[in-house]
Amino acid sequence: MIDGGTDLDIEAAIQNIQEAEVVCVYFPAFNQTLLVDARTAPNVAPLMAVVPMVRTAADRIRSLRRLRPQLPRPDSITMIPWGRRVLSLVDCGLWANLLARVEDDACAEACMSRLRSMELAEFRDAIVGRSYQSIWSRADAKRVDEA
Repeated sequence: MIDGGTDLDIEAAIQNIQEAEVVCVYFPAFNQTLLVDARTAPNVAPLMAVVPMVRTAADRIRSLRRLRPQLPRPDSITMIPWGRRVLSLVDCGLWANLLARVEDDACAEACMSRLRSMELAEFRDAIVGRSYQSIWSRADAKRVDEA
């Protein structure tokens, strides 16, 4: 998970964010998705939430029906894989465009904070070997939980 080396067209991603009713920015490194649903109805505001990743677009549509049963099926949905660091959403301009689609800045900041915490936890797990297997090991190395 490095901040370069991915072939994502940032300009196309920004255009999709601006036009799609539902935007899913998913983070395969820690299996979460930033869901932005810009659809509204009487007494229904746009939604930004951190939700688990799903396997297919059809699964995401089913999850949207459960999350927002008062809204019809979305006309457009875009899915953006994000293999970079969470904060790079800000650096490349995607975050500002995502914020423009919702009305609740406090919710958006909570989502960003949650994503950053999840990313940090995943980094920590990788470093200490929790939920990860080493390709190489030293015979004389001590396990973290033994130290």
